Amino acid sequence: MRYRMLLWPHANARYQSETVKLAEAELRLMLDRLAPEAVISANDAADMPSLAIDFPAACDAAVIDALRKHSLLYALFEEREGLLRPVAGRWPARVGSDLPAILKYKGKTNEMFLQLLINVALYSGGFYSREDERLSLLDPMCGRATGLFVAANRGWDAVGADVDKSDLKEAERFFKRYLEYHRFKHTVSQQSRTLEGGRGAALCRFEYAADARAAKEGRSNALSLVHLDAAKASEALGRDVFHIIACDLPYGVRHDAQLAQGANRRGNWLETLLRAALADWRRALKPGGTVALSFNAQNYSLARLRGLMAESGFEVMQGGAYESFSHWVEQAITRDIAVCRKPVKAR
Repeated sequence: MRYRMLLWPHANARYQSETVKLAEAELRLMLDRLAPEAVISANDAADMPSLAIDFPAACDAAVIDALRKHSLLYALFEEREGLLRPVAGRWPARVGSDLPAILKYKGKTNEMFLQLLINVALYSGGFYSREDERLSLLDPMCGRATGLFVAANRGWDAVGADVDKSDLKEAERFFKRYLEYHRFKHTVSQQSRTLEGGRGAALCRFEYAADARAAKEGRSNALSLVHLDAAKASEALGRDVFHIIACDLPYGVRHDAQLAQGANRRGNWLETLLRAALADWRRALKPGGTVALSFNAQNYSLARLRGLMAESGFEVMQGGAYESFSHWVEQAITRDIAVCRKPVKAR
């Protein structure tokens, strides 16, 4: 049976051509786990960007539910004799569909791309079959927390770390206003995590639920923002804690070495940071958990990043769809994604 996935339109015509390739790669990763017999073809239906998916039989409810969480899904149809019958729209956001989009700032990563990045991580690890549970995600360079808000809309717990205190404060103020405006039952607590040498890392923790009944029944979630070096996550937050680490790394266009505390200015500051951070992130992940990193391939190579992942004890994911995520963003940025998994039997 054939289904057609109508893709979300993009305002930038040049980037629109890249989205079809990205959507197909994301979909392939999902279906490799959920329905490996499915066949995907990219073509335009009535000049609308779409992907056709052929299954041996009617798609079961679990696969349809997963497809609804595809980052670029606009609507899913069943296709018969040239006619399209609506099957499903996008999965409803747990907190609010506008939550990741409202806060605007220079250098913000598109929330749909972050949804793609998170899906790539999820379907590369051992927890994709449990994604409707309360998974835990870490963004170790979260900025103003767009990735955390995407995770919150999946019903997951999310923790974001950053060295820029002003970005964290802006994210904190925004999320608090959002919860208040939409009348979510919530609490906010200011905490501290002790680091080596007795230093502290300030942490703001939100616990929220749709209403008092949901909170009483334990149907609540947590979102935390911590002022922390990216390479200190396991030290501050614990070992074997997170199911997913997803991060859009600084692109090196307007950023400099001050973003990476302790980075060697005489060398590649991003590599200096990643050498320390990847080892720490491996400790922070649960066995079977994954790291998905997007980065500027004009400043750093996919092969080199994969090499660092392997040196840090990860299983590097490559081949097939993993070779199809490179895409143009703007003149100085060609973005790509590197993915690795913590072995179930960690060495």
